[in-house]
Amino acid sequence: MPRYLDLKSDFVLKKIFGHHPKLLKDFLNVILPLPPDCVIESLTYLLSENVPEIAGFKNSIVDVLYLEHFK
Repeated sequence: MPRYLDLKSDFVLKKIFGHHPKLLKDFLNVILPLPPDCVIESLTYLLSENVPEIAGFKNSIVDVLYLEHFK
């Protein structure tokens, strides 16, 4: 019986889309309900852990950070 990768696994998604940003960009443009004139043109990978500047505050870890840029 063939074995398949579980696409719901965080590890699998990071391996696929982390090494192939064009695949991620195309995937997001297909599944997101964006108007035709508003598509994702580029991606920037950022660190997922936000370390606070003030000692004593909690760290936060995010999977997606949305930044909107206007021309």
